[in-house]
Amino acid sequence: MARHGHVFRALRKADVVLDVRDIRYPRETKWEPIERLQDVHGFERVIVLTKADLVPKEEAERIKRELEREEGCPVVYVSGREGKGIRVLRRTIYEVAEEAGVEEPITVAVIGPQNVGKSTIVNALARRKAAPRSPKAGQTRGIQRIRASRRLAVLDTPGTVPVEETVEAAEAVVLDPSKLEDPRKPAIRVLERVKREYPGALKERFGVDEGSSGEELLSEIAERTGWDEETVARVVLREWVDGSLVEKVVRRSERPEDREEPGGHGTVAEVVRDSLREVKEVHDGESQPSAAFVRDVLIRRALLEPSLDGEAAYKVDLGGYEVGVAVGDRYHDRMYRRLRRMMDGEPVSEERFKVGREGRKAVVLVTRKG
Repeated sequence: MARHGHVFRALRKADVVLDVRDIRYPRETKWEPIERLQDVHGFERVIVLTKADLVPKEEAERIKRELEREEGCPVVYVSGREGKGIRVLRRTIYEVAEEAGVEEPITVAVIGPQNVGKSTIVNALARRKAAPRSPKAGQTRGIQRIRASRRLAVLDTPGTVPVEETVEAAEAVVLDPSKLEDPRKPAIRVLERVKREYPGALKERFGVDEGSSGEELLSEIAERTGWDEETVARVVLREWVDGSLVEKVVRRSERPEDREEPGGHGTVAEVVRDSLREVKEVHDGESQPSAAFVRDVLIRRALLEPSLDGEAAYKVDLGGYEVGVAVGDRYHDRMYRRLRRMMDGEPVSEERFKVGREGRKAVVLVTRKG
C-alpha cells in the first residue's frame, strides 16, 4: 500500500482531480473510493475518458452523457495520441476551479488505474514530455509537481490506484499482459468484444473468420501465426491496450467529412482544428469561403496560446468547397503542396503568413469541388 500512499497525498494537495478512465471501460476503471474521498478532501472532480479515438464519436458522446448524469461531475473524452480534447479538458479545469473559487495557480492531480493514460494527460497539459510514458504499469516514480502554465500546476502520481486484480479486471483495467499468469481468458473476452464491436478488425489483422467463438479465434490465430496460444493472447491484449488492434477499422468507419488527415501533433494541431471548427460553424454552406477570414481566425486563436509546438495539416468540408490549413513546416511551398495532395477540387484562394508569438509559418487553401 506504500505506493498507493502517493495517491492519497496527491488528493489532499489537489484543487481539481482528474479521474482518468479508459473510455472502453468507463465503469470498470473507476476507482470506487474517489467520491468518498472527494467529500473528505473537498477537491473538484473531472472525469477524463482516454483513448477516445478507439470508439465512434457518437458512442463517446453517449458515454459522456450517461456518466455526467450518474456521477454529477463534468466528463471530457480525449485522445492523447491524437491530441483531441485536450483544449476542452484545460478549459473545463479552469471553469470548474473558477466556479469553486480556487485561487491560481490551480493544482491538478491526475489519478487512475495503470496503463489508462495518466502520463499522456500530464504531458498534454504540460505541453512537453514531463511524465514518462510506457505500456508497462508503474513507470512513474514519486509525486512530480509540474508547472504547466502560469495558471496551472499538475501533480503526476506514481503507480496506480488500487483495483481488484480479478481476471475480469485484468481485461478491464489492462494489467501488463506480460505479467498475467494466464492471459488466455481475458484475451478470449477481448476477441469476443472486438468481433462484436469492431467487425473486420480481426480479419484484417490476423486473416481469421470472425464467425468463430473467441476460443476458436485464439486457436485459429495461433495456427496462422505459428505462435502458441499464450503468445497470441499476450499479443492480442497488448494491441488492445495500445489500440492498434482496432485502429484502422475505427478510422475507416468515420465519415469522410469528419476525418482530419493527414493529421498533426502539439498545440499547433489543437489550434488548427479549433479554427476549422469555428470556420465550419459560421459558414453558410453555400458561399465561397474566404482564405483571409480563415487566416484571421487562426491568427486570433494562435495568440491565445503562450507558445505553439508541433505541426499540422487539416481540412474541413464546406459543401461545394474545402478549406485546408497547414502550420509548422519551414517552407510555405511544402505546406501548400501537402494541402493540395489532401484536398479535392481546384484552388480558388490562398493565404501564406505567420502565426503565434514565435511566428510559425502557415498556409490557408480554399478549393472548389467538382
